[in-house]
Amino acid sequence: MTSFTAANPRSVFTEDGRYLTQLPKDYYATKTYTDKLISFIDANRGDGKPFFAYVSHQAPHDPFHLPNEWRDRHVGEYDKGWDALRQERLKRQIDLGIVPTGTTLAERMWIVPDPVVLAPATRAIFGRKMELYAGMVENLDFHVGRLIAHLKEIGEFENTIFIVFGGQRRRGGRPLRDDRRHAGTRDFLFAASKWSKTDPKAWGDAGSYPSYGPAWAQVSMTPFSQYKANTAEGGIRNALVVSGPIVKRPKGSINGGFMHVTDIMPTLLEVAGAAYPKASKGHELPPLIGKSWVKVLAGEADSPRTDQDYMAWEIFGNRALRQGDWKLRWQWKPYGTGDWELFNLASDPVERTNLAAQSRTSSRRCWRAG
Repeated sequence: MTSFTAANPRSVFTEDGRYLTQLPKDYYATKTYTDKLISFIDANRGDGKPFFAYVSHQAPHDPFHLPNEWRDRHVGEYDKGWDALRQERLKRQIDLGIVPTGTTLAERMWIVPDPVVLAPATRAIFGRKMELYAGMVENLDFHVGRLIAHLKEIGEFENTIFIVFGGQRRRGGRPLRDDRRHAGTRDFLFAASKWSKTDPKAWGDAGSYPSYGPAWAQVSMTPFSQYKANTAEGGIRNALVVSGPIVKRPKGSINGGFMHVTDIMPTLLEVAGAAYPKASKGHELPPLIGKSWVKVLAGEADSPRTDQDYMAWEIFGNRALRQGDWKLRWQWKPYGTGDWELFNLASDPVERTNLAAQSRTSSRRCWRAG
């Protein structure tokens, strides 16, 4: 239960509003969360009411900790390097119809080396990080499968709506960096003593902190640009899978409509036939900003939004605004230009062509003509 800083040396876990003083002996977050959820469902099966479950797994967030039997299932698979893997993934995405034919890769980030110039041993060390990540994803899939199998066993699978998506995009930074915990400080000494297992043979153990960095983060975001903490498409796009009785589209069909995490609340309210309250405890509530997916899932619309609707994001000073196929993006240098950039995501989903300069030139020409 070790945390990352001496300010809060123990990670905090709660259950039913109470702090836990110890965890189960066989605790592994993905397994334990699944066990708990199954027990919650079974404990209330006799009440005649539907259930809502928010299953917020920690995996596959770093640090990449996983049981021994899951660590070596992908040995050597990633030694080929990130460039080859991005090409392979893009080809498969096109074959599956996830992205349209003709989609290109975003350029490799300047901070990522060409894997061809790296020594084989170096590529293997980098590849080990991705092997552990893949093992975590596979373990996560196994435990989600346990939950699905249980719902089938109790006869609730066909009556359950599943909404599956990631909580955040892939991390490209380096955790526990010395520039955050300067040598000799309390937190530096704490991290050095509690998170000191840096030998690759110990990666995956408690006390190690393997995280795969920008090269593999960009692989996870194929074919898009950048990753978590940026407002490029690689930082804000996420896969979404919805199944269940409200889905009338063909099984396995892919929809490219512009959807947002805030849409989940109005979607579930509509499915449940419930209304969003105007006030709570005497306080007026802000209106919902999301839009229901019910018509999209029923095959009656391709997107919950029109070309006139817009969404905006901000994180660490980086911001973006999207309306229809158009996206404005402002990012700090060197991830951006320090100025507004303009992209057409219909023709350039990987944001390789900044149209802002062209637009400014056209505007000046129009103004002079006027």
